[in-house]
Amino acid sequence: WDYENYDTLLAVYALKQTFKTDEDYRSYPHTALFEPLGMTNTMPSTDRFGDFIFSSQVYTNARDLARFGMLYLQDGVWLGKRLLSENWIEFVRTPAPASDVRGNDYGGQWWLVPDDRKDEVPADAYSTAGNRGQYVIVVPSHDLVIVRRGLDYGKQGFNRWDLLREVLKAFSHAEVYK
Repeated sequence: WDYENYDTLLAVYALKQTFKTDEDYRSYPHTALFEPLGMTNTMPSTDRFGDFIFSSQVYTNARDLARFGMLYLQDGVWLGKRLLSENWIEFVRTPAPASDVRGNDYGGQWWLVPDDRKDEVPADAYSTAGNRGQYVIVVPSHDLVIVRRGLDYGKQGFNRWDLLREVLKAFSHAEVYK
């Protein structure tokens, strides 16, 4: 097991090779994803060669992150149109074989609930984990997306699964008071 940004960078490079022009490549994230989702405040950065990074350096806000999470919650479909393949959605939710030594906590580009936390939070939950504390948590069994826009410096101590547990507790208490 070795988490590296290089996997994402190689995937982005492979994607770039499918375009005939640099302009087509640079406009693709907007036309294929951001515009259909209404993510009007999202800006992906490029390196000095004009290549998207996508393992980081995507600037956005909480509403756009929520839209991104909702796309995954809806199995890749937005307003009746499929934007992500069913195979991709299944891939991100399936533990990577190399993560079994860590408790099956990583799928395809998304973090999964570790085996030792599945009695505390829904096992079907999965999450992004941005540098400095940005999280999108998708919980299909509860029809829920949680966005956390944090700014954590130094040691990364925020635990997204604790957040999910507490949010679900709050919802269950709210049901009692209806």
